Amino acid sequence: METLLDVKNLTRRFGGLTAVSDVSFSVAKGEIFGIIGPNGAGKTTLFNVIAGHFKPSSGSVHLAGQDISGHASDAIARRGMARTFQSVHVFSEHSTQENLRRAHVIGRSHNPLAYFARLARPCFGCTQLPLVAQFVGLTDHLQSPAGSLAYGLQKVLGIGMAMMVSPQLLLMDEPAAGLNPSEKKAAGVLIRRLRDELGITILLVEHDMPLVMGVCDRILVINRGKPIALGTPGEVKSDKSVIEAYLGEDYEFA
Repeated sequence: METLLDVKNLTRRFGGLTAVSDVSFSVAKGEIFGIIGPNGAGKTTLFNVIAGHFKPSSGSVHLAGQDISGHASDAIARRGMARTFQSVHVFSEHSTQENLRRAHVIGRSHNPLAYFARLARPCFGCTQLPLVAQFVGLTDHLQSPAGSLAYGLQKVLGIGMAMMVSPQLLLMDEPAAGLNPSEKKAAGVLIRRLRDELGITILLVEHDMPLVMGVCDRILVINRGKPIALGTPGEVKSDKSVIEAYLGEDYEFA
């Protein structure tokens, strides 16, 4: 299969602390790839380096064959990478529709002047917007202030905002965090639809093991910044090093 994301020997240090150490993996186009590990394992730092929020101390990141190592996050986004966050990131006082529109503008702009010029166009991104809203189930909430939406819908809005930049690779940082069981199930369905219906490749960090095991094709496990296992969900959940470092002997995947 064609490789979309290729991470080689990636390391990130903060002073004397090594948060990510010599991590290598690749993600095939059309794959749902999970990253799991204990709190403090370096998962979010790894995400931040890939997305351009931190520069790598060493190693490289290639997206669709292009070296994006150390590039600014906005430049990486224009190459087709988008990201959702563990916490809600919305413009609370603006409508759901305006949030989606602004996400499209931000994703297409590379300087403040371009941003404000595009933001002034009332219909910029309107063609794509209703399709995205329908896909994620927000059509009935387009005129509602984003801050008035239930938490689960705000998380869904975050996914919709990422879709507004038409990514080929979507990084999802704990999409199930704070959701109730039915919302987690719906999140899993939406993640699969993003890949199956839209062809978006997914790189997923998540603590909810039923969701991870249910949607991911392959999973990388890291601990203390280092990879300890890589394989299918079945291979990972039976790996002794993963059980010892993260899951525990009594963990059940029901």
